[in-house]
Amino acid sequence: MNDHKNKHIRAAVDYALSKGWRLDIAGGHAHVWGYLLCPVASRSGCRVPVFSTPRVPENHARFIRRKVDACSH
Repeated sequence: MNDHKNKHIRAAVDYALSKGWRLDIAGGHAHVWGYLLCPVASRSGCRVPVFSTPRVPENHARFIRRKVDACSH
């Protein structure tokens, strides 16, 4: 259920989901739309925030992809 408004961020989230990550939609937070959680379901797992309105969406999408690729789990 990836319904982010920006196409670049939507593609980055889809990329993470294809790698086995999970999407947790945040509710009521100011700028955070959701969190991507790596396949390790513990406190030591990686967690990447997905912002709803980043200043430069293309850079935020690149950040998401970099974090997903750098995950050591």
